[in-house]
Amino acid sequence: MTDENLQKDINIVPILNAAASILQARFLSGPRAHARQEFKKLKQGKSIKAATLNIGQLKDAPFKLQLDYSEYKGPGFGFDSFIAALESMLRHTESALKEKKDLNMLTNQKQSEVVLAAVPGIVRKEEQINVMMMNFSFGAPDVILKLMFVDPDQLDKSTAQPASHAAKKVQRKISK
Repeated sequence: MTDENLQKDINIVPILNAAASILQARFLSGPRAHARQEFKKLKQGKSIKAATLNIGQLKDAPFKLQLDYSEYKGPGFGFDSFIAALESMLRHTESALKEKKDLNMLTNQKQSEVVLAAVPGIVRKEEQINVMMMNFSFGAPDVILKLMFVDPDQLDKSTAQPASHAAKKVQRKISK
């Protein structure tokens, strides 16, 4: 399948939905100790095989997770900040999917196999804002979801929530 056909043939909505479910299960609903181990691997730059996708044109496609926090602002990037951003991003994604809002999918003309889901996970720690988004790469045979922190100065800061608030909310979900 050529890059041009790939962009036309892949319906991103079911892939985004599957990605959200996988992230929820691996980091928010499952054991906290396992989520910490997975986060540690991602933070070290490792790829994690999270699932196998069979959606539309994707047949037996390995689904891998990666993390890019090179644009994270401020000190102390750790598990709680990651979880807070992830929870916020998943909440915004779920809302956009339920309400059938525009998902703001961005592609690069030179790399049509890369799609940025511009549904942000925005967190604030004191006065510092950080933003996480999902970046999908559809390169044969793998589908890679890179959880990316992007430069927060590019976005509206009015929707940010304190990282400590989101982390406490997530901790309550995990401990139940």
